[in-house]
Amino acid sequence: MKRLSVIAAFVLAGITPVGRAAAQVADSVPPPAGFVGKIRSALDSSGVKSADIRLMFVDSARKVVSKSGVDSVEIFVDTTRSRIGVTDSVGNFAIRQLRAGRYLMEIRRIGYAPLSGVVTVDSTMLSTVLTMDVVSRLLATVKVTAVSNDRVKERLDRVGFLNRYHSGGSGTFIDRADILRRKPITVADILNSYGIHDQAEFIMDRMPVDYELLRDYPADLVVGVEIYRHNRPTEFNGTRRGATIMSSGGMSNLMTPQVLIWTFIP
Repeated sequence: MKRLSVIAAFVLAGITPVGRAAAQVADSVPPPAGFVGKIRSALDSSGVKSADIRLMFVDSARKVVSKSGVDSVEIFVDTTRSRIGVTDSVGNFAIRQLRAGRYLMEIRRIGYAPLSGVVTVDSTMLSTVLTMDVVSRLLATVKVTAVSNDRVKERLDRVGFLNRYHSGGSGTFIDRADILRRKPITVADILNSYGIHDQAEFIMDRMPVDYELLRDYPADLVVGVEIYRHNRPTEFNGTRRGATIMSSGGMSNLMTPQVLIWTFIP
């Protein structure tokens, strides 16, 4: 299990739950719970396309009191059970097979104010309609063509991309310069150039994600991609959704390509 510490990012009393279900599911049974709905613009109620939806599984939380007496909450996030989704062309989304528990929800899209909250799921499908406030009409047609090299390098270094690249691993490494040179519109455009379609295991920012959810994700927001057709990095092999020698199908499952996608969103 990998855990990320988010200190004072959310104060539990200030987060509004989005939904709740009931009854737990055995860990050995595919979880039936899911989070579906639509995200619309507060400006004209139209659907918000390609909004990034992140459900970060809350492993544990504890109250922290600083030396000055200020209360905050330290939240530990289990990335192996966290999920990522993206809205389609009309703002609809569906994140299925969620494990029971609480998730920190973050929704972002260029031109809109971020949304955050808590989603509590158990054994039923949660459905909701969320509204995002527009922060600038001009941003609706913005096309990102370049970003500070320092910012890109810092992000790729922080996630281990540069270290794996320089260590001479067996993967195919696609950096920001490669992405801009090909001028893709979506993640699918990037992957298609390297012969990757839906038959692979996809991980975006350390969270498992289904191909159908990420295929239309904006290429503008991607800083790097790693493709492993054989030997996978140890830290990304054998996760809850990843194949291992003990998985059904044994070694044949390990031949499925693994794709790591890194975005500007931490």
